[in-house]
Amino acid sequence: MHKKEKEIQLKRPPVVTIMGHVDHGKTSILDAIKNTNTITQEAGGITQNISAFDIEFKTRHITFIDTPGHELFSNMRKNGVLITDLVLLVIAVDDGIMPQTKEVINIIKENNLKTIVVFNKIDLPSNNIHKIKSDLAREGILLEGYGGDVPFQEISAKSKQGIDELMELIFLQYDFLDDIYTAENNNSMVVLESYKDNHVGNISLCIVENGIVKVGQYIYSLSTGELGKIRSIKNDRMMSIKEAGESCPIYISGSNNFLQVGEQVLFSDVKLNIKPEEIKSQEQVIENTEELSEEEIFKLENPIKKLSIIVKADTVGSLDAIVSALNGIELNNIEIDIFRKELGDVIEEDLNTAKDTYSVIIGFNIKSNSRIKKMAQNMHVIIMTYDILYRLVEDVKDAAESLIPPEYIEINNGKAEVKQIIKLSNKSLVLGSLVFEGKILNSSKCKVLRKDEIVFEGKIISLKHLKDEVKEVSSGTECGIIVSPSFEAEIGDTIVSYILDKV
Repeated sequence: MHKKEKEIQLKRPPVVTIMGHVDHGKTSILDAIKNTNTITQEAGGITQNISAFDIEFKTRHITFIDTPGHELFSNMRKNGVLITDLVLLVIAVDDGIMPQTKEVINIIKENNLKTIVVFNKIDLPSNNIHKIKSDLAREGILLEGYGGDVPFQEISAKSKQGIDELMELIFLQYDFLDDIYTAENNNSMVVLESYKDNHVGNISLCIVENGIVKVGQYIYSLSTGELGKIRSIKNDRMMSIKEAGESCPIYISGSNNFLQVGEQVLFSDVKLNIKPEEIKSQEQVIENTEELSEEEIFKLENPIKKLSIIVKADTVGSLDAIVSALNGIELNNIEIDIFRKELGDVIEEDLNTAKDTYSVIIGFNIKSNSRIKKMAQNMHVIIMTYDILYRLVEDVKDAAESLIPPEYIEINNGKAEVKQIIKLSNKSLVLGSLVFEGKILNSSKCKVLRKDEIVFEGKIISLKHLKDEVKEVSSGTECGIIVSPSFEAEIGDTIVSYILDKV
């Protein structure tokens, strides 16, 4: 056996991250490779959580990391390259280079990642592959045969054309990599995602970097020390296993705290004496801001209005994406205040907090049972749940914009001069007037001018021509006007009838 072949046999299975713009077919490619159909299960047909899969191809194993393509999930895409050997940059040939494609290219450049460009949907008639190759060159990705050494593969995830060739290309590129990803510590794994299960507790999706992780081992954070013991390990198909080797994607439970995305976690059969250089308490997923009183939050004289939100989500990655997206909303004189953010379903404590802080509860991929919904209704607490992130962001933006007071302009209808003042038995004052411009409208707003100075503002509550109540009186006609509140007008005053029109 040649030396190179021995080196290849000793290598751990490759870890490959699939990246690209939304709807370019990343998850569809995985479906074609593993003969599943996860794309139909994704809300809105788009991936919204980072995931990892172990796939066997011709007796060899490979781990794929699937990342969301939507612009709101940029942090998740960066987490997807924490432990990776190769990146598949997926581009749909009917669409070309899009904003998230460029973002992925920047991530590739910043991390100097080995890349294979995958041209998907080549079976479509609107095929712009030659133009896209030129566009890639302008972005600094020089393909083989186009002045560079970046390999590429043309495929159709729908028909599975080119899928086997893509797998062969991945292993070929990986086998001749000299600088594959290596862990900084023995017996370690990196966290891709964390979430809470109501029955099991804290669960984290990890990729084993080095060593063999087993049920019952102690786990440690380099920043906070001991985290607990591994109670269970499940593979990518959510089947319980007792151990997992290098490059394996696994779901572990047993940590006392949420494992932070991107964190390196150590595991050991025996307790370790880890003394971090700087011990700091585990960063909590819940971050309470300083509690404000009702008057402080809703001061009418304060020009800046606030929309207070409690965010509940299924995973740490989703939570980070939501918070990042909401913090990115910019509105004049409106502040979006994330009062609390945490994992898990809506519970009674959330309702009480929302009521006390006048907050709206925003949920992503979580549930609120019928009892919680009924309690929320009785407490006048709003719960809005979503399974598509961009819709959540759009609705929050709309809700915040609704707090902006509308702007109005005055549109004058007409003017009348007060000719006489009649006091009725009920002490009401009738202003006998002559309309000299436009129309005076009943029930319209009005103001009274005296020598060009506004001396009164109110509303016309009665308008009569002769003895009849009328809706309007035109120029050149006499009328009787009663305004509210009561006002001591003078002969010669000018009554202006107007409406407010929203801008």
